[in-house]
Amino acid sequence: MDTSLNYLELQNIAGNKAERLAYVDFKVHFTGSIKRSDLNVAFGLADASASRLLSDYAELRPQNLYRDPSRKVNAITESFQPLIDIDPVIALGMLSHGFNKNKLIDSPVLPYARIGALANVLEREDVAKITRAMFNSSAIECHYISSNSNNHQKREILPLSLLFDGRYWIFRGYQRCEQRPNKFKNFNFSRTTLVSELEVENKQLPHESLTADSAWNEKIPLVLALHPQLSEDQKKSVRKDFGMSIDSEELILTERAALLWILKRRWFIDTADVIASGGHEYYNFYLKNREMCIPYV
Repeated sequence: MDTSLNYLELQNIAGNKAERLAYVDFKVHFTGSIKRSDLNVAFGLADASASRLLSDYAELRPQNLYRDPSRKVNAITESFQPLIDIDPVIALGMLSHGFNKNKLIDSPVLPYARIGALANVLEREDVAKITRAMFNSSAIECHYISSNSNNHQKREILPLSLLFDGRYWIFRGYQRCEQRPNKFKNFNFSRTTLVSELEVENKQLPHESLTADSAWNEKIPLVLALHPQLSEDQKKSVRKDFGMSIDSEELILTERAALLWILKRRWFIDTADVIASGGHEYYNFYLKNREMCIPYV
């Protein structure tokens, strides 16, 4: 049974320690460990104060942590039960941008609504297993529902980096036992199921790291021209949406090769060798330097 609290419930119990206890719980849950130095960086706590805070946390969740002397950290246990209920989308945002207690309180400063919010798209514990593996450079086993493959069997993946395209949370990973030459791929969190963590000792090897991922490390310039099927009013709107000058016809930027296919979909970029005109599909841009980019889109 899930006995986790929301932030206001934790505040009623712990008073002004609530934020720090929530941080400890978040850090352990989604990275797998915490050190006193983490609390020094996050809150400026001296070692003695950090130790007291960890003791306070242990009183509330005595089964959550154990001292790992080999790594000199307080590590997560198999019996971990979250102290605070953190939505996986919020957790991924804080892993990317830093812990923020305000994200745990549903109290916007201005009227706000999230468009098309769906419940249960991401499974919290599956997300936590993936992010812990990423933090510890270790592997997971999972099933993955791919849109372009019938291979729904168990996979062994090294999660490497978080991605967000404005709609989906994605992780870059290295897939072991993959027959194709390119084993670095992007995986959608919501399509990853039945996740299990492999032993921490099952560490990432040098050829499985981001530094060995040529598509991740290669930066490619894109020359995007306003699509000819756009009306003048539509062009004005696109220029404003993408921060272009009032009379500009092109947008030039540099992006990682591994992410070009995402940009193509999200920005509605026509990458065909013959520019579409008068069709039913809407485009903002067409790709002028297609030859350079086509292997990745």
